Amino acid sequence: MRNMIRRNRANKIYLILLSLASVALIVFFIIKALEKNIDLYLTPTQIFSGEYNTVQKFKLGGMVEKGSLQRVEGEDLVVTFTVTDFQNSIDVVYVGVLPNLFKENSGVVASGYLTEGNAFWAVEILAKHDENYMPVKLESND
Repeated sequence: MRNMIRRNRANKIYLILLSLASVALIVFFIIKALEKNIDLYLTPTQIFSGEYNTVQKFKLGGMVEKGSLQRVEGEDLVVTFTVTDFQNSIDVVYVGVLPNLFKENSGVVASGYLTEGNAFWAVEILAKHDENYMPVKLESND
């Protein structure tokens, strides 16, 4: 009888430990999956501080400086603009079609590489949009 009670108690303890280990493993895999999907970007100030590895491809984020957007003459898809975090600025060169929401004085995240002349060569541009969305029909009624 006592062996049976001990065996039941041991089985309950093993079941609880197995459940805790399973939950811990599930949480670990969720965190690992989310880690890969989090897109962190560096600001111009962080880049110039030298604290981060800018040899490999990374993301640059900030605001497109007003008056900095220029199209290269004779090259329809080549654009240059300046990204700022209001402390430091960095020039960006991009070859391609810009997103519809891309404009001056708005947020941008660019993926690419830092060149030797401290310019940023972007291979992908993501325009950050205003969180205060209002449909066109409602905007025209104001």
